[in-house]
Amino acid sequence: MLLLKREYRDDAEHPEIVLLHFEVDADGVNRAFPHRAMLMVAPTEDPNLRVAHISIPEPPEGGHARVRYRFSAVCGGRERGSPLYEIKVPSDELVCDLQRIPEEESGNLVPAAGRGYFRLVLPVEDGERVSGIIRYGFGAMRKKPSPLLCRAVVDVGDGPAPVIEIPEALSVLKNSPMPYFLYHTSGDGELRQNKIACARIRLRDEPGEIISARLIWSDSSWRAVNISPMEAKGMVAGEFQAADEYFAQDLEAARARRFAALSQMPAPRIFEAYVFGPSGSRVEYCYQAIVRLPSGESETRWLNQEGGGNWSVIL
Repeated sequence: MLLLKREYRDDAEHPEIVLLHFEVDADGVNRAFPHRAMLMVAPTEDPNLRVAHISIPEPPEGGHARVRYRFSAVCGGRERGSPLYEIKVPSDELVCDLQRIPEEESGNLVPAAGRGYFRLVLPVEDGERVSGIIRYGFGAMRKKPSPLLCRAVVDVGDGPAPVIEIPEALSVLKNSPMPYFLYHTSGDGELRQNKIACARIRLRDEPGEIISARLIWSDSSWRAVNISPMEAKGMVAGEFQAADEYFAQDLEAARARRFAALSQMPAPRIFEAYVFGPSGSRVEYCYQAIVRLPSGESETRWLNQEGGGNWSVIL
């Protein structure tokens, strides 16, 4: 797997949050459609610099991946989108921006059709020595635990536990992600396993003013932030899907078309997305919604608990 670094430099406004919206289509990788995702571009020690890493399945020798992406920055209720960029990976121009995570044999499994990846801090047990070479991988519920499933390799030095990216689901039943196991070995060589579970999170839009919504979530450490687009329940699949919004050349025109499609559905409307993590763990979350104002313009709002703070759910 390849990690492609992308940088964003703040302007004078210093946005509240910067997002990176990307899609990847790789030669020779078994995907029915490009993988699309949304990342937070994280602040660095440089107060004007933010960084995010796009994961790319490594194409076969001589092959390439196509990456399309744009940034969006939220400040004071306004969201500004950058132009759409398109690059080819690998290329000589990107040598300094690429990092490789070795995957042995055929590599780790890709997500089930219609699902993507999420990021989490590798779950470790009390007293576990997290240092040196960490190996991790996945197995369906029916598979027998084996170190051979741990195909991805990362050197964590003296720790801490690394942030890794793993599939939301390896299979889907009746539109619901099925649980599976994350396996890993650390400094003591012992094979450990965690059942990866999920929870469906809903946002109720009473006035019917939301154009699009996203769920921002993580474990309590907030070292591995995930951002999931939320789709309106009952929305017919088509060109107005939430995951497609940021890949239109004209972002505001795309939002106007999406809102027109949503307006055909009665209010209140329910927006949904899943959160994922080890079974028994706690996930914190909040929302960010883009709403349609009476003037026809759009406004971006943070939605937290009354009085502030995040919601949480036990998986």
